[in-house]
Amino acid sequence: MRALIHQDEADIEESWSFPGKLEDVFKVIQGWDPICKAIVEKTPEVVDWKLVYRDPLPRWVSDHGRIALLGDSAHPFLPTSAQGATQAMEDGVVLAVCLKRGGKANIPNAVRAYQEIRYDRVKAVQKTGETTRDMWHKADWDKVAKDPESIQMPREDWVFKFDAEKNAEETFDEVVKQLS
Repeated sequence: MRALIHQDEADIEESWSFPGKLEDVFKVIQGWDPICKAIVEKTPEVVDWKLVYRDPLPRWVSDHGRIALLGDSAHPFLPTSAQGATQAMEDGVVLAVCLKRGGKANIPNAVRAYQEIRYDRVKAVQKTGETTRDMWHKADWDKVAKDPESIQMPREDWVFKFDAEKNAEETFDEVVKQLS
């Protein structure tokens, strides 16, 4: 699979398989090295797959606290976040801590605590993908040629050095109190 990510103002229905057009790809790569066009010409099928930003769902937990969403089902990430899988793993770690701390008698509160502990962090990390996408789409390529690091993906410590397990352990009791 080859992918070409580019800024696009076209409005089409969301789909995983909306047919694309080679002519549209040629417009995007106009002025690039001719080998790029030669590669694209060999593409048997083009899919116009829109990358659409989505806020996290307002609720990840069922009414009775028996079902919880994790990962992209609760909070989808743009590829420019480079965080989708990591945040899903953080969800799993936090949910495990909450279930352990809550015990069998308090599963609904433990599941609700998981969402409370994760929600604001996930929303903030999601925004990093939007910021990176915008930086890449609005890049001044003449400046980038002189300073390639100017479009380097940010690696903020608050994202990459976060200990989800420690945070859940430290905040669980207070979050459960607030839920009661």
